[in-house]
Amino acid sequence: MGERMNCPKCDTDISDSWQPDEPDVGISSGWYCDNCDLAVAGHEHPREPMEGDVAIFASERGEPISESEPQHTRCPAHPDVLPEMGFGLAGGGYGPYSYCPTCGHVIHKTQERD
Repeated sequence: MGERMNCPKCDTDISDSWQPDEPDVGISSGWYCDNCDLAVAGHEHPREPMEGDVAIFASERGEPISESEPQHTRCPAHPDVLPEMGFGLAGGGYGPYSYCPTCGHVIHKTQERD
């Protein structure tokens, strides 16, 4: 993965223990600390922004559901959790949306035009 990770319990470097997702057998990505017998899921560790990151915005085909609705980039209840993306029905509109994987709160949504 190339990202440095320390065990949240004992602060040992566990970067080499990275295991990618294996959805066909139900394994989620993450790290493992042998000293503490502790697994750290990849989605539990917020990634720091990196040079070259690209923000994704709706295409000109879509429009915000409501101009008066504030469009946040993170969940107000879980600001340290990175949002995930989806496409489909989300709170009254068909199109791309972002949501908090912890609580399911829809953070931003765009409605596709007919």
